[in-house]
Amino acid sequence: MLRGRTALVFAGVLFVAFAGAAHFAIVDAGHATALGAGLSLVPAAALAFWCMRRSQHPYAALLVVAATIAVLWSVWPAIERHFPRLLFVEHAGANLALAIMFGRTLVGNREALCTRFARLIHGTLPMDVERYTRQVTVAWTIFFVVFFALSCVLYQSGSLAAWSLFANILSPVLVAAMFVVEYIVRLRVLPKWERAGVLSGVRAFTRHVGAGQPEAPR
Repeated sequence: MLRGRTALVFAGVLFVAFAGAAHFAIVDAGHATALGAGLSLVPAAALAFWCMRRSQHPYAALLVVAATIAVLWSVWPAIERHFPRLLFVEHAGANLALAIMFGRTLVGNREALCTRFARLIHGTLPMDVERYTRQVTVAWTIFFVVFFALSCVLYQSGSLAAWSLFANILSPVLVAAMFVVEYIVRLRVLPKWERAGVLSGVRAFTRHVGAGQPEAPR
């Protein structure tokens, strides 16, 4: 338990450092283009590393990564000029992907994603808990749709500083607040249900993503 909590705290510290550096690079874009360009490639690099670890053909994946690095090196000046656009695509794209990931589990008779998280923690669930976790899945879907829309609107407004403040500073704070608010609501709606803290929900989410399941839970 302590090891998992320490890993989450460490990941949180790294994320805060990344967000702060990205905001600085955008606000001071005239002098921090190299920093901004490097940071804009971090999410893609993390995704590539994750894919390599899960690949059935690691050597082929390594060749693809090497070729990608060579291409990026050749277009580095363009990345430096347009790194805010890359950061925007990553932020908006991540929120859209999360909205789809949560929302698609609400279609038809599929098991809602938050219901699956609850099963990972508790096992068998009563009907009222299944109903509540489905409603929470709806709430997260709306949350990420709104974030996607706000990211697009603010970026298209032309104020990179305003967009960066939302994307790099407010977004992680609001996501954390969403976890806390959901936990408080859960205590009121399901007072007799076994309590699982905020970190349990975060761990369930990371376990689901780490499993890399191609199909939505049913």
